[in-house]
Amino acid sequence: MIKRIIFIVNIALLQSCFAETPKTYLLKINSLPSDLNFMPTLGNGHLGYTVFGDAIFMNGVYDGAGGNSKRARIPNWLNISAEVCDRFGCATGNDVDVNGTSYEMDLRDGYFRVLTTYRTLGISVEQRTYPHKFYNRALVYEVVAKRLANRLSKVNSPKFLKLTCFPGNSSDAFDFVVVSNGSSSSGDYRTLRGRTKVLEFEKFQPDPQEIFVLFSEPLDQPLQLQWPTWQDEFTYRVIITIDREETIARKELQDVLQLSSRNLLQKHTESWNSFWDNEFSIEIRGDAFELSQIVNAGIFYLVSSLPSIETHQKNEPFYGLSPTGLGRGNLEADYQGHNFWDTEIWMLPVVSLFGYDYAKEVLDYRSRKLEAAKYHANTTGYKGARFPWESAHTGTEVTNPCCPEVSQQEIHISPDISFALQKFFAQSHDNAWACDTAWPITREVAEFLVSRASCDDSQNVCHFLDVMGPDEDHPDVNDNVYTNAVSKIALNFAEWLGKTCGNTSTELMEKWREVSDRLVILRDDNLDYHPQHQGYIPNTIVKQADTILLGYPLNFDTSITHSNDLRFYANATRESGPAMTWSMFAANYMRSLQIQQANEYFERGYKSYVRPEFKVWSETPLGYEGSANFLTGIGGFLQALIFGYGALDFGRTIDDQFLMFFGITMTPPNVDEVHISSIPYGDAKCSLTFRNRSSSIECSDRIGQGFQMVQGQKKTVLGKSFNLTRSNEDPPIQISLLR
Repeated sequence: MIKRIIFIVNIALLQSCFAETPKTYLLKINSLPSDLNFMPTLGNGHLGYTVFGDAIFMNGVYDGAGGNSKRARIPNWLNISAEVCDRFGCATGNDVDVNGTSYEMDLRDGYFRVLTTYRTLGISVEQRTYPHKFYNRALVYEVVAKRLANRLSKVNSPKFLKLTCFPGNSSDAFDFVVVSNGSSSSGDYRTLRGRTKVLEFEKFQPDPQEIFVLFSEPLDQPLQLQWPTWQDEFTYRVIITIDREETIARKELQDVLQLSSRNLLQKHTESWNSFWDNEFSIEIRGDAFELSQIVNAGIFYLVSSLPSIETHQKNEPFYGLSPTGLGRGNLEADYQGHNFWDTEIWMLPVVSLFGYDYAKEVLDYRSRKLEAAKYHANTTGYKGARFPWESAHTGTEVTNPCCPEVSQQEIHISPDISFALQKFFAQSHDNAWACDTAWPITREVAEFLVSRASCDDSQNVCHFLDVMGPDEDHPDVNDNVYTNAVSKIALNFAEWLGKTCGNTSTELMEKWREVSDRLVILRDDNLDYHPQHQGYIPNTIVKQADTILLGYPLNFDTSITHSNDLRFYANATRESGPAMTWSMFAANYMRSLQIQQANEYFERGYKSYVRPEFKVWSETPLGYEGSANFLTGIGGFLQALIFGYGALDFGRTIDDQFLMFFGITMTPPNVDEVHISSIPYGDAKCSLTFRNRSSSIECSDRIGQGFQMVQGQKKTVLGKSFNLTRSNEDPPIQISLLR
């Protein structure tokens, strides 16, 4: 009986692991994109690469001084191609069926494959590549060749497979030396040691970075694999492991090679399936197949740059989310793999829904680099912590030398980080984390903002002079309204958090409050809108979403003035603006219940930015040069769907409560309803299903007494499942945790 149960369980596991992938998770084409820059980017938070690209990148490994720092390129030794050959040569395109090659990105199982059928040879060849999600130091290439039934005699079948590696040019970032050539007789592996060539900043990086690369099979020369004619199926794999420690890379390779190819793939797909089934997914219900694929691909590409929560060996510290992800970063178009405000404002709100552990990995990068931020403030003449506009390995300023005004003036990144800390606390209610991690950062950011402000006692006002807001087309401005608004929020949160965490310095708190109260928020009384900065002339073209962010995500101003902001800046934002700009218009129009405009801008925010083949995002619309695998755009798009249409938010009220909010929900065009599998809130985990003007929330059992809903003056105690139905006249709903 016990054996029978084990057998049934094993069959169930195999069926779940190798079940057919739903079409909304399968991106399949028969010819490659004309621009291979828009091939999928794969990763596991430790290693990343773009399919058919010439580079592998490792979390936190950069080369170059200051603004020349960029992700250190490792040649892509996993870029392998298989040919079927005999003694007369290798198969050519004439041997392939008309539609005999397919290229597939399996989002649910987390691998890319090429499947080729050779018509006259009676053979199919499947090549798979993936960075392993559980064994995250390992990169895997597998080839499976099969002789098909009812084909030519096996006597005429090819006798061997030829594997050729196309790693690209030698690395300009590493000096590689051979530690061991490896040999099958000794059981050793080919091992390379690489050291970066140039320090980013010696004070915070005294030594070059060192990595070790181990190969299960050296491929410096093409590899010929004999395939006996009596063998119907032939499988071969190449494993590469990479880490800072040779012992860790070696253990990973040894342990991986103990598994069969099938079991290794199964462990990988189980990890990905567990994410989709247990951590986060969005189901679009209705006539919206392409939108479903774009949503799933966006989540996949975002998660691929995050650390796996469960891994074979302990993760290294995470070095943040850059705009184009871990699998890119040695080019200027990839922003050199640097961290910007994109991390906290555009991506983190979505990452926080994947689970608190993911969000903390992202925010811990800022915590670990606090000393570098304090150094940056001090060397530029200010107090506290000034987080650099771009940061990488050391946390110091690494903005490209092309654009010094950006690093000097985009000071909003520091209060952006404080705002992100506040929003995460409103969602998690993690008091210990708030005092241990958030408070030291918010305190130092507040000190920087006070020292950076220019206050006029005679007028009782404070200004931020010579700044640049998110709109980078306008440098050297005063009182950028977004910068001032997010700084007010940061100062107020620092005051509240200081009291909560036991800080007794009333003088410090009063200083922060005074600057916050006196900071200028520009408003044109005649036109009833917020000028972007002092001297802004209406209808002057701006680069991207800036002032409109006072609505969502800041929730700083949701009055009629904000509605006028939307109208003014919708007509003044340049056509080539980055993808997330239109998503923010959509989210804000939704919250203003301007449904037609919300739908228009939501579709505008993705239809011109997503390349059709593998749903890879571009920073700019078709016809313009821009970054590929633009995670910032994905973050903005998913925020518009979840926090705009889904009307969900986490934030702080004027009486210092940190709550979950619900507005009036709607669905995008051709969508009946949207189901979001995971909304962590406090110590509960909820799911959200929303339709036009109604939503359903189901939460897991949680420690405490449940939830309380406040709507206007009415208070209602809720169970773990509840429905919300709204009309235009209803006040917003606040959901709080009962203790």
